[in-house]
Amino acid sequence: MKYLLFIFKILFLFLLYSCSPIYLDIPVLDEKVDIEVVVDDQEKEIQKLKKEEIASVVKEPKGSVSETSKVKKIKREEKSQETSNIENNLNDEGLISAEKQYLEGVSFNKKVKIGLLIPLSGKNAYLGESIYKSSEMALFETKSDHIELIPNDSGSTLESAVDAAMNLEKAGVSMIIGPIFSSQAKAVRNSVSKTIPMFSFTNDEKSAEKGLWVFGFSPQQEIKAIFKEIKANLITNMAIIIPNSAYGNVALETILVESSFYNIKIKNIYRYSIASENFSALGEELQRSKSLDFDALLILAGGKQLREISSRAQYRGISPKNTKYFGTSIWNDPNILGEPALLGGIFIAPQQSSYESFVSRYYKVYGINPIEISALGYDILSLCATGLKEAKDIKEFLNFLTKKTGFNGVFGYFSLEENGKLNRKYISYKVLKRSFVKRKLNN
Repeated sequence: MKYLLFIFKILFLFLLYSCSPIYLDIPVLDEKVDIEVVVDDQEKEIQKLKKEEIASVVKEPKGSVSETSKVKKIKREEKSQETSNIENNLNDEGLISAEKQYLEGVSFNKKVKIGLLIPLSGKNAYLGESIYKSSEMALFETKSDHIELIPNDSGSTLESAVDAAMNLEKAGVSMIIGPIFSSQAKAVRNSVSKTIPMFSFTNDEKSAEKGLWVFGFSPQQEIKAIFKEIKANLITNMAIIIPNSAYGNVALETILVESSFYNIKIKNIYRYSIASENFSALGEELQRSKSLDFDALLILAGGKQLREISSRAQYRGISPKNTKYFGTSIWNDPNILGEPALLGGIFIAPQQSSYESFVSRYYKVYGINPIEISALGYDILSLCATGLKEAKDIKEFLNFLTKKTGFNGVFGYFSLEENGKLNRKYISYKVLKRSFVKRKLNN
């Protein structure tokens, strides 16, 4: 009986223990809870990636820790690259969209503000003052009441030009005329909105880009034009005298290309310092030359320097009777008239008849003669004024600027390309005793 009671107690305890919901090593949730998580598409992709990584670990339980890490690393790199590509596409689309909205959304029905970025202080202030006056004259002569001209001092440094340009942008200008120098033009272009067209006075073609046009007389184009004339004069060999400067280096590059193209031999290359007032060193270099026997001499100098250089060249044996003298637009200065060595010489320059009329009108208004660069300011402002009258928005304005027919300005015909380059038509002139006579440029 005792044994039966003991067995009964044991069975009772066993049944009690087996029915209990408590387990020593296994946690139990009392209730299954469904949680709704709201995420964007990118977050969903990340969550999916995490699940794939976990699944890969579960599916490969025998793999080592290093192998599992490699799988994770590869997947993360793939995801990172995918995300990067998506972001890049979004950025590109964003830029394209912004430009498209700008081109299609800006109307010229209201008054248009044009910034004039020129030096109004320092040693170059006289240039800025002349440009400002010619721009005012252009506004008056084109009857452009719809344009508000806002001048700002570009100063003499990159920082001052950038600050002035950014202030013009804040003032709400739709385009900027200036600055004068190429270094400032590049800095400003990189600092203000790409949707603001710029028209610089620099002659550095390397500064040209979409949205930044260079209006200065390109050394490359001038060298190409004068070499057409040199070839037309049946020149087979020549010497050159160039300044020891950045301009001289750019010109020399084009000279070597053009001389090779036309099969013209360059016998001697002489250099001079643009800061020098005494050219005795150049004269001595000419004297040391083994041979001064060449068909032509190209001199890249102007004004008093040209007179001095040509005089020394003639004195050292380069006679204009046997050697033809050639030059570029920097010869276009009445001060060189009367120099015997230059008599009969040939140079190229833009059309001058319209410039003479511009000088006359400028003098009547302001009582002084303009600086030559100010005529570029007149051309640019007149171009913008005409375009704004014909165009309803910025898109039509840019199409107007780059139309293939081109324009006639103070310096004759010119046309603009979308890449920022400007093409000019050059005329050939012959130096007489008291004037320059226009020749037909041989193409």
